[in-house]
Parts: sequence; C-alpha cells; structure tokens
Amino acid sequence: MATHTINASLATIQRGLISPQAKPVLTIASGDTVVLDTWTMWDNAGDATLDIDRALALRDRIRSEGRGPHSLTGPIAVDGAMPGDVLKVEIKRLEVADHGINVIFPGKQSRGLLSDVFEDAELRHFALDSRTMTTRFGDGITIPLRPFLGIMGVSPPPGGKPQSSAIPGCFGGNIDCADLVAGSVLYLPVLAEGAGFYAGDAHAAQGSGEVVQTALETAMTVAELRLSVLKGRTIKRPQAETREHFITMGLDEDLREAARQAVLDMIDFLVDTQGMNRRDAYALCSLQADLLVTQLVNGVNGIHARMPKAIFNKERTS
Repeated sequence: MATHTINASLATIQRGLISPQAKPVLTIASGDTVVLDTWTMWDNAGDATLDIDRALALRDRIRSEGRGPHSLTGPIAVDGAMPGDVLKVEIKRLEVADHGINVIFPGKQSRGLLSDVFEDAELRHFALDSRTMTTRFGDGITIPLRPFLGIMGVSPPPGGKPQSSAIPGCFGGNIDCADLVAGSVLYLPVLAEGAGFYAGDAHAAQGSGEVVQTALETAMTVAELRLSVLKGRTIKRPQAETREHFITMGLDEDLREAARQAVLDMIDFLVDTQGMNRRDAYALCSLQADLLVTQLVNGVNGIHARMPKAIFNKERTS
C-alpha cells in the first residue's frame, strides 16, 4: 500500500464549500494512506495576529459569499469507490499547530446555545503545547488537548449545488464529533464515484455540544489517514468506532429526530454485526447506549450514540 502527501494550498483545498463538482486533487488505491495538513479558519487567517474586529469582518465577508469558514483539503478520489459502498477512514495520527483560538460571536449573529445571554463578541488565543498535550485556559485551569478533525466527509451525490461547509449531512462534513481522535475509525456512505474524501476544521479540544459555536480552532500540521473501500456494506449516515465504543450518528435540524436516527442506525448495526433481533437491540440501546449531543450550533444538529464494545463477546464483534 502506498502513502501520499497532500499539502494544503489554493490548488488542493475547497474554500468554505462542499461541491459535487469539485475535481479530485489526487486519486489513490483503496487501502492507501494519505498524509495531509489543513488551514485555519477563514482562509488560514486564524493565527496569533487575529483580533476580534478582523475576525468579525472576515466572518461577515465569507458568509456574504455564501460559504463557510472552513478550508477543506481534498477531495481525494479512491479508485473503485462506487455509490452504495462504504469509505473506511482510519485515523492514524493527528498533530496540531502551536496556536488556537475560540470565538464567541455577537448576539444575533451567533448560533451559540446562549447567544441571547452572551451578546458581546470575544476572541481568545491559546498556546498549544505538543509536549504536554495541554493548553492553559486561565489561572488554575489546564485543558488536555484531544485533536480531531471537525470535518471529514465525502462528495454529496452528483447534480447538487455546492453548499456551505458549515452544514453537515449524510455525507459527513462538519459533524464535529470529538471522539474521532487518533486511533478511531470513521465510516462514510459513498454517494458518488470515487467517494471524493476531504478533511478540515482542525480542533485541538472540544466539549460535546460545542455550545459557543466554536471549539479550540487550529490547524492540523499532520493528519495521517488510511482510506479503504468496503464492498457489500451499506450505511445511511456516518458511523464510527473507537477503542471503547461503536458509534452511530444522527443529523437533523431537530435534536429529537437526530437522536432517532442515531438509535435506529445503532439497532441496524447490532442486528447486522451481533445477530440480534431488533426488539432486543432496541432494549440494549436503552440499557447501554449513551446518547451525546455532538454539536447543536451548525444549523443541522448532531447526536451520536455510543455502545460499549466490552459487553460483547469478542468473536462476534466486527
């Protein structure tokens, strides 16, 4: 299997849009590894020199252009990937830059959970220590770094219009699932020939929910990912696997509907992989599945259901 390197540049990114018309920047074989990097928010402007006035001006300009704040490295075509397949993304290694930001947007311009309470804009800068994998929030508060890619996805079905990178969907995209750290695996439904994988929106840390609308936003200096096409398996929405959990994800404007999707997909997963009937799988979800708010600030909200692996006999898990 080969390893390929993609450096983020104007020639290798999608700027704030997820487009079915985007042409691959690279074509690889199933099972190959890609090593890529990503830009910061707002066309790589989220560095240590950024102040709140410039941040808000950048945000307003980019939104007026009908695109999101993210720069997405890719798309990458995987040879042999066809609609109905599954793209397996093994997250091997993630390394973040030495600086990150968090932004509270002002009042009515924010999708933050408490935007009606916290109406004033605020920008915080953080020094990220890759040796200790921590950052200081303030006096007496140290945050552990758990880097992950807020955006990993595939091309939407052909024929659609480009859409903002801020809005997740069945194709993945801006799912903001903090469980997708190095060592985890993401599964995406292939919706177009070649899959068209892309990644971006690096986060150094985030709580489930991402309540102010931004995480600890940074750049990924190294994202090492192995991409493989799985034939004979079909999924409706993104799924994932960590060392401890099987994960299904629901995405909808309504959080209850997102929760329904996550549980229904977990039931399908248990039926397919553990030989359970649907009623038993539903009961097991009530006894052992944790429903977590992935994010509720992207227009389309996310719920992920986590089922512990340890309860299953190893010979029956997938």
